[in-house]
Amino acid sequence: MANLLLLLSAIIAANTLIAGTRADEDLNSTIKLLQEQVSALLDHRQEDYNALEESLKQAMEKNTELIVLRNEVKQLRKEVNALRGGSGNEAKNERLRVRWLGSAVTELQSEVAEVLRTRNASEELAERSRMRSELALLKGDVAEVGRSIRDLGGRITKIEATLGTIRLDIAATKERASLLSRSCADVSSQLSTVQIELKSLKCEPTLPGQRQHPQKPEYHNKDIFRNEVSGSHEVTSARRHSYSRALAHRARLEERLRNVERKISVVARKRAIVEKRVVYEDREHLEERVKSLELAQVELSKRVSNASRDLVSMNELDESVVRLYDSVRLLEEAVYTNRSEVKRELARLEINAARKAAELSLTREELGNLRRAVQALSVSASQLQEKSDVQRKNLDALNETLSRLDLSRNLAKAVNVTHELEQVEDQYRLMIDSLPGNCEERDGLTLLAPGPGAPLLASCRAGWIVVARRIDGAIDFDRTWNEYSVGFGSPVSEFWIGNEAMHRLTRDNCSRLRIDLTDTYGVQWRAEYERFTIDSEETGYRLHVSGYSGNVTDALSYQDGMAFSAKDRDMDISTTDCAANYRGGWWFSHCQHANLNGRYSLGLTWYQSTTNEWMAVTSSEMSVQRKQDC
Repeated sequence: MANLLLLLSAIIAANTLIAGTRADEDLNSTIKLLQEQVSALLDHRQEDYNALEESLKQAMEKNTELIVLRNEVKQLRKEVNALRGGSGNEAKNERLRVRWLGSAVTELQSEVAEVLRTRNASEELAERSRMRSELALLKGDVAEVGRSIRDLGGRITKIEATLGTIRLDIAATKERASLLSRSCADVSSQLSTVQIELKSLKCEPTLPGQRQHPQKPEYHNKDIFRNEVSGSHEVTSARRHSYSRALAHRARLEERLRNVERKISVVARKRAIVEKRVVYEDREHLEERVKSLELAQVELSKRVSNASRDLVSMNELDESVVRLYDSVRLLEEAVYTNRSEVKRELARLEINAARKAAELSLTREELGNLRRAVQALSVSASQLQEKSDVQRKNLDALNETLSRLDLSRNLAKAVNVTHELEQVEDQYRLMIDSLPGNCEERDGLTLLAPGPGAPLLASCRAGWIVVARRIDGAIDFDRTWNEYSVGFGSPVSEFWIGNEAMHRLTRDNCSRLRIDLTDTYGVQWRAEYERFTIDSEETGYRLHVSGYSGNVTDALSYQDGMAFSAKDRDMDISTTDCAANYRGGWWFSHCQHANLNGRYSLGLTWYQSTTNEWMAVTSSEMSVQRKQDC
C-alpha cells in the first residue's frame, strides 16, 4: 500500500511538472521516475510472493503426511512465479487462496497428530500384553523354584531320618556295653563271695563243742580234760564222725569251688572276648561311625542353614511376586474397566480419520480447482504481460518521438499524457472508494478502506477485524517503535497489524475490542471492551478502553490512557524499562497487568484479580469491530 502511495505521489508530481511546461528533459526524467516506481511496485509484490512461499513451505514441512500436497504446492509456486507481472487484484486473490490452503494444511496437521496419539495408545496396549507374558514366565520360574525347595526339604527329611537311625544304633550299642559291664560286675561279686566262703571254711573249728560255744574258750580245755578220762571213747567216735562230716563237706566245697572256678573262667573268657570286641573292634568302628556322623551332621547343618537362607530369600521373592501379582491384577482391572472407553475412543478416532480422509479428498479437489484457477490466471497474466510489452514498446516509441519533436509537440504530447495520468488517478480513486470500510460478514483476507489513506489488507472473521495474533512464538515481537507502527508478521499466522492501522480503524471512536485467550490448560477465555480507541502517533498511540465484559478479569484497563512503548522508546511511567524487560512492545504502565506481546518462551500473561494470580497464556487474538449504530 505504501508503494501505491508512492506511485500516486509520483503521478501528481508528473502532473505538476508537465502543467508547469518544463523542458523535454524534465518530461523524460519524470517518465523514467514513473518506470522506476512501477519496477519498485513489482519488486515489492515479488517480495510478498516470496514471503508467502516461505510461510507455506514452513507449514508444509511440519507435516510429513502431506507430501503429495507439498508437490502440488511446489507446482503452484512455479505457476505463481510466472505471474510476476500480473495485475494487483488477481495476485492478491491468489495470495488469499494460498493462505487459506495453508490454514487447511495446519488443520490436517493437527488431525494427523491426533492419529499419532491413537497409535501411541495402541503401542501401550501391546506393551501391557508383553508385560502379562513376562509375568506368566515369572510365575513359571517361581513355581519351579518352589518345587526345587520342596525336593530339598524331602532330601533333608531323609537325611534326618538316617541320622535318627544311626543315633538309635549308637544308643543300643552303648546299652549292650553297659549290660556287659553289669554282668562282669556280678561275676566279680560272686567270685569275691566264694573266696570269702573259702576263707571262712579254712578258719572253721573241727570240734562240735567249739562251733557251738565259741564265745567261752577259757572253759573249753577244762571240759575236754574232764571228759577225756570219763568218756574217751565217745570223744573218739564223735571226732571221727565230725571228721567224716568235715571231709564230706570239704569235698562238696571243693566241688563247688571248681564249679565256680569253671564259671569264672568261662565268664572271664567271655568278658575278655566282649572287652576285646568292644575295645578293639566295636569301639573303633563306632568311633569312626560317630566321627563320620558328626561330619555328616555338620555338613547337614550347613546345608540346612543354606536351605534356610534360600527359604528366606524365596519367601521374600514370594512376597515381591505377590505384590507384583496385586499390581498386575489392579492394572488388569483398570484395563478391563477402561476397555469399553478405549473401544469407544478408537471408534471415534476411526470416524474422525475417515472424516479427515474425506476432508483431505475435498482439499485435494479444491487444490485442483485452485490449480486450474492459477492456470487461468497464468493465461490472464500472459495476456497482461503482452499488453505490458506493447505499452512498453509504445512508451519507447513515445520517448523516441519526444526526442525528435520540438518543444511544442512535446507539450502537446505531455498534455495527452497528463490526461491519461488523470484517468489512471480517477480509476485508482474509484477502486479505493469501492472497497468496504469494515469486514461486515466477510471471512479471510480482505482489502479495506477505513477512511482517507491507502487501502488496508486485513484478516476478517465473522465481521471482526483481527489486529493481532499469538499462537506458537514463531514471530519475534521484540521490535522497534517503527516496526510496531507499520506492523509485521503474516495474517495467516502470528502478526501485528500496526499501530497506525489501529489508529485508522478506531479514530472515529466507534469501535469495540475483543480479546480471545487460551491458557496452559486449554481453557478458553474472552474479554470485550465496548469502547476502544488508539490515538495518533503524535500522542504515542495512546490506548483508551472501557465498557468491559467477559469471563476473564478486567486486566487491560490497568493500561488505559498509556502510550505505546517499544524497546527503543520507553513511554511507561515505571522506573524500569518495561518493554526491554518483557521483550515486547505494549501499553505499559507499572509495568502491566496484561501483556500479549512479550517473548513467547517467557510467557504471555493476564492478571486474574479474583485469585491474585497471573494466568499463563498459550495463544491470544485481538479483534476490532465497528459498532452498528455509528
